[in-house]
Amino acid sequence: MRRGRAQALATPGGLFLAAALALCALPVTSAIRDPDFWWHLRTGQLIADRHGLLTTDPFTYTATGHPWTMHEWLTEVVFAALHHLGGLGLIVAVLSVVTWLGLLCIFLRARLRRPHYLALGMGMLLAVTAGYPIWGPRAQMITFALTCLTLFLVERHLRHGGRAIWLLVPVMLVWSNLHSGFIIGLGFVVLVVAAEAAARRLGWRGAAPAGNARGVLLVLLACLVVVAINPNGPRIYLYPFETQGSPAQQSLILEWHSPDFHDATVAPFAVMLLSLALMVTITRRVSPRDAVLALATTAMALQSVRHIALFVAAVTPLWIEQADLVGRRAAAAWSARPARPTTTRSATTPASSPARMVLAAVVIAVLSLVAATKLAAAATTREDSLFYAKDFPVCAARWLSTAPAGLRIFNQYGEGGYLADRLSARGDRVFIFGDAALMGDDLLATYGDVEEVRPDWERILQRYHTDIVVFDSGTPLVHVLLASPRWVEVYRDPRSAAFIPADRTDLRATLPPQPVFPATSLDTCAQLARDHSTDSGTSGVAP
Repeated sequence: MRRGRAQALATPGGLFLAAALALCALPVTSAIRDPDFWWHLRTGQLIADRHGLLTTDPFTYTATGHPWTMHEWLTEVVFAALHHLGGLGLIVAVLSVVTWLGLLCIFLRARLRRPHYLALGMGMLLAVTAGYPIWGPRAQMITFALTCLTLFLVERHLRHGGRAIWLLVPVMLVWSNLHSGFIIGLGFVVLVVAAEAAARRLGWRGAAPAGNARGVLLVLLACLVVVAINPNGPRIYLYPFETQGSPAQQSLILEWHSPDFHDATVAPFAVMLLSLALMVTITRRVSPRDAVLALATTAMALQSVRHIALFVAAVTPLWIEQADLVGRRAAAAWSARPARPTTTRSATTPASSPARMVLAAVVIAVLSLVAATKLAAAATTREDSLFYAKDFPVCAARWLSTAPAGLRIFNQYGEGGYLADRLSARGDRVFIFGDAALMGDDLLATYGDVEEVRPDWERILQRYHTDIVVFDSGTPLVHVLLASPRWVEVYRDPRSAAFIPADRTDLRATLPPQPVFPATSLDTCAQLARDHSTDSGTSGVAP
């Protein structure tokens, strides 16, 4: 058996598959880019320090009385524990492995259909490329991986039966405490059970044995019970729908927007979707459960970029199966052509050639080394590095940390988590951060009024007694603040600018001076300024 697999791996298709699986690790491996990560980390640290969950918001001066549904509490505690043990590097490594394990579950589910290695490799590469806008160390990757595991266990049981399907019960129990995305897993199982029931009743081709389908139904009922075993109780069922039903969240948060197909990073998703539709039109062979999963996740992905990962999780095995069917039909048509004279081949075929097997091992080793090198680079990226300074207000937070404590900071929505992580321990509070459900639609709309500089923007800042505005330097709000005599710029770096009311002379007297970013310094903020000067052709950013 093992020798047969080794020989199969030495074929051109096997070599391609091995290379594809190793390459799949590259797009899912990166340093942290998710703006929500930072407040998740800080929340986990607070839970550990207080030995209990938080019931209200500890980070803002605007939503302090809002009740907090902590649907990710266990993930946050895990983040805090990993950070304590190994810093950001360990978190990056663990979440990268979690994402890759999700891809492995997709691969194993596709293998149940026994496709050719070429179709497997092509499908996996297309899938990992299609999900590129979503990959990265973030809590959502836990839901991605567990969704892939759920679909694998369900399909395995429908095909072969057995007891492994009962692993879903503890999986759902843990999942409902890790992330509210558990509702996706339950929803997919419901769709599969419904599709199987309809297929049997209507006599459609491709239905699983009735006994296996009943086993999935029993497990589903058990899962529906155990997910309520969490600090939020049965109310956890409602939380995902509250998020989906929020117009403010859907309009404010970019990940909830529909895919922009002018964006090159979304193009592989479009290719995957259109090629699947074309192949299904050609083969006209799709099982009922594959059909409902494909339709549901296509609708979800077209509604929200965030859901492309779920499309990848659900549809990739179907894409691979369809590619295999199309390939076999093409091969059959080709072989039906009149045969041409061929030369006699050596008795040692390429599939059994020791040289091919060595080549396969070398390819796997080299690509695995490349993936490991990328993971090591991502895991060793320091929290105060230039990489993070380009994506987050690292330099502004450093400057604020030397200012008087207890500041009320109006901030950009995506930067509230980072500022809360860095400054909340000293008593500073932000206007808003990434838990949109906790913030509430009213506060999100109020924030939008200021961000977009609507007529009442200044009154809003005054109503909340805002001390300082820290915002991205190229935004309309910063341009208006620069032009207003009622505001004074007190800080600037290539990424962020800070302003206080002109009449707050008491605050201005206590703020630290504008830092200097020497051109020859190796300091992160000096490097950021130097890169900005090079890109823009200016001599610096300090006023």
